[in-house]
Amino acid sequence: MGLPESHRRRFGPLPFWRVEQRDRPAGELHRRFPPVVGHPRARPIDLRLAWGRPMPEGPEVRRMAHRLARVLVDQRLGELDLPHPALRPHEHRLSRHRITAVETRGKAFLIRFGKKGTIYVHLQLYGRWKIHRVSTEPRSNRTLRAAFVTETHQALLYSATDLEVLSDAGIENHRFLSRLGPDLFDPNLTDESLAERLTGPTFGRRQLAGLLLDQGFMGGIGNYLRAEMLYVAGVAPHRKGSSLHIDEALALANAIRTIGQRAYDQKGYTTDDELLAVAKRRQWSKRRVRHYVFEREGQACFACGTGIQRADIGGRRMFWCASCQT
Repeated sequence: MGLPESHRRRFGPLPFWRVEQRDRPAGELHRRFPPVVGHPRARPIDLRLAWGRPMPEGPEVRRMAHRLARVLVDQRLGELDLPHPALRPHEHRLSRHRITAVETRGKAFLIRFGKKGTIYVHLQLYGRWKIHRVSTEPRSNRTLRAAFVTETHQALLYSATDLEVLSDAGIENHRFLSRLGPDLFDPNLTDESLAERLTGPTFGRRQLAGLLLDQGFMGGIGNYLRAEMLYVAGVAPHRKGSSLHIDEALALANAIRTIGQRAYDQKGYTTDDELLAVAKRRQWSKRRVRHYVFEREGQACFACGTGIQRADIGGRRMFWCASCQT
């Protein structure tokens, strides 16, 4: 019920009684499942971490870019306010032109004013976009970095610090953009080309948990996505790309593409429709099944009941199921 196909192949159909029980913490299942080492009893999740506002990843950035494009592209700007020091010198020049596109590269926004320049925005941890109707009075105690106002809407950028105005040449030579790997939403990306990238000499010697966060490997993957991608593929985070068999590499490549698109389509949810339907029938909160493993430390794996493990790898939190991921 709601399991990745790789897990169905490995474990077979999930018994009905496990469907009833699996949402409970591993500590409540200790009579049926041995507790995970180091986590004899489940600990409650800090909801501020699980569903707070971490750094936006590729799906969140792309979804916001599409929202911005709907209200800004080809609209006459009644007001353009660029109070950030890196943008202020360009305000008067850009205010006379229309926005022609809002694009993303990895976790960065590119707000294009045709040949007149492009505003580069990376939200990092604290940046936020807010979109309102012009009739709505914005309320925020954050620092305004940029305001784009049309006849109908206002798009307000708060708190971001990584901002620049770039020429086309400046984009190609940019310190961050020039080092990006293929974008998570690149339509030309295939399972085969990504599997080759995972196992090849350039990246194959890297531990997967760290590699997936490297924007030079692929732009747009962050902390929650890498945990979910590795889980769906059934691959342990400590593995190296060169250790993957061809079927494992293809499974991980497919999971990377599938989970990225699913997170975009489902506004950050990485579990599949089947599991979400189970949650709805049983009147569970959707947030209980938001992710397979991310921020579920000590809770029962949806596939096998083993407690989800957590470790800090490279200074970042990593979550996985030691039984399902090998």
